Formats: sequence, C-alpha cells, structure tokens
Amino acid sequence: MKNVHVRVKEAKAGVIELGVGYGDYERFRGSFDVSYRNLFGMNRQLSFRTEISSLEQRYIVNYTEPWFLGKRLPFKMLLIKEERTEKTIETRETRYKLRRHTASVGLEKKFSERVKGEIFYDFSLVKTFEVKPDVILTKEDVGTLAIAGIRPGIVYDTRDNPFDPRKGVLAGISVKTASGYLLSETDFVKAIVNGSAYKALNKNFVVAVSLKSGMSQGFGKTRELPLVERFFLGGRTTVRGYEQDTLGPKGVNGSPTGGNMFILTNLELRTDVAKGFGLVTFLDGGNVWKKNSDVKLSDMKYTAGAGIRYNTPVGPLRIDYGHKLDRETGESKGEVHFSIGHAF
Repeated sequence: MKNVHVRVKEAKAGVIELGVGYGDYERFRGSFDVSYRNLFGMNRQLSFRTEISSLEQRYIVNYTEPWFLGKRLPFKMLLIKEERTEKTIETRETRYKLRRHTASVGLEKKFSERVKGEIFYDFSLVKTFEVKPDVILTKEDVGTLAIAGIRPGIVYDTRDNPFDPRKGVLAGISVKTASGYLLSETDFVKAIVNGSAYKALNKNFVVAVSLKSGMSQGFGKTRELPLVERFFLGGRTTVRGYEQDTLGPKGVNGSPTGGNMFILTNLELRTDVAKGFGLVTFLDGGNVWKKNSDVKLSDMKYTAGAGIRYNTPVGPLRIDYGHKLDRETGESKGEVHFSIGHAF
C-alpha cells in the first residue's frame, strides 16, 4: 500500500473582466464585470456587471446562493437597470426609448450534464417614451407599466464548444405568464421554443441549422401585448439582409410594430480556410405576424449570403452580407452586418 499526497490550492475568488465589441446596429459596445465567487467562504457568488453601447446601458447585480433549503439547488437574485434606444440603422431615426428596472428571483436545477431547468419570478417597471405614433397599438405602449410573471424554462445542451460548436445540439423552451395575480398590469402568456444542431462533415466543414418560434397571447383585459413584449425579427442574429427588427407588421408610416407570433429558420455551412479565418454561406428565413391566426408560411421572407470569420477567444469576429431573395418595391437589395459570435 502506498500513501498518496494531494496538494490543493484554492483558486482566486475575485475576478475582473473587460469586454469590447462592435455591431452594425449598436456600433461600439463595452462591458465591465466584477465578481466574487466565494462570499463568506460558502461558495456564494456576487457580481456587478455594466454593459454600455451607443444605444443601451445595462447595470446588473447578480447574487447566487448555491444551496437552497439544504439542497444543491442554486437560488438566484438579480437587479437590473436598463436604458435603451431603438433606432433605424440607415437613418438612425428613433423608434422609441425605454427605461426598465427589473427584480428577479428564482431557482436553477441541473438534472444532468446536458439538461438544466429554471424557474424565475420577474417584476419590471418599464417606461416607454418618444414612441413613434405609428408604432403604438395600445395605450400601454407609452408611459410606465408594471409587468410581472412566472418564467419557467428548460435547456438541453450537448455542444462541444458554446462559442464555436462543431457538433452537438442546443434546444430549449421557456414560457412566461404575466398576470394581475402576480402584480402585473398586463396579462399574457408567451412561449419560445428553439433548437439548433451542429455537425462537422470533416475537419474544415461544419453544417449548422436552427429553428426557433415564439407565440404569445393576451388574456383578461389585455387585447394587445405591450410594445416591449412583442416579437421582432430582422438583423445580424435572425434574418440577415434585413435591418434590425424590421420584419413583420408595420404602422401607417412604415415603422415595425412587432407581433404575437414569429418563425425563424437558419442554415449555415462554416468553412475553415486558414489559421484563424473562416468563410460562411447561409440561408435565413422568417417573419413576424400580428396575430397567431395570421400565420402563413407563404409570408416567410428569405435571404441568402456569405460572410468572413476571424476566431477570437470569445467567439468569431464576423462580417456578413445578406441578400433578399424576395425583395419588395422600395426595399434595399440587402444589408451588411458586423458582430462578434455566431448568429446562432
């Protein structure tokens, strides 16, 4: 019998992270994160995060208690302050502005290495202002509104790399129910289902495919969902070739109003061409409908395009050009998109 001595050195609990990025919609953006991962020597975690761009400022406080009621059941509390301006890319015209304060509490459960579930209660005070008149569908689109609800969700993830996957599946479903019984001033149910799959054909080629859909419905006295809860599509991570959030129903002056239902499909062939560099060809499709009963697959809008990738530690730096395959009168032929990270 032999004695084995193992020396264990505790990792540093404090972490400071800085991030910078650029996107065609928000332009330059940056983040600053300070966290401590062993509060009071009990593995409790506390973090403060700031995200700033030309269009958005977010401040997030996140606390995690790893053991809840004596069980390995992480309990989380978040406080979020957000200010955002929604603009058109070409004219930089303001569509609306919002100021939101959110408090969330919830539990996470890791069922296995691949499956994780969560359930949260969210309470938000949202103020929307400087809203373009043709975007307004309900009186709740302007002014201050309390939105509160329960949000359960589950995720299945077998990807080999979350930043640049070559194989695996990512799938999930989340449902949000807002109700006056939960202190909300608007009542609705909102569900989002998504699935993505990745397959390496060989060391240089990866096929990636994604399908995502969302459906929502007001109930009680709510006939139209408030602006901040409606679905929007178009842009660098959805249907490339269209400006940010411009697909779907529009107001009398052409401003996108969002809708209660969306379908999104994406297909990519990712190719490694040199050390750190890659090419992508893609086909995107999707649309937004005002009502769930309005859905027609013949209304789907499709784009095709190509892009260049340069790998970084936090995902690929990318430039994409999407070309509209069913362009309507007055629309551009396509759009160029800049961002960090894959579209899906």
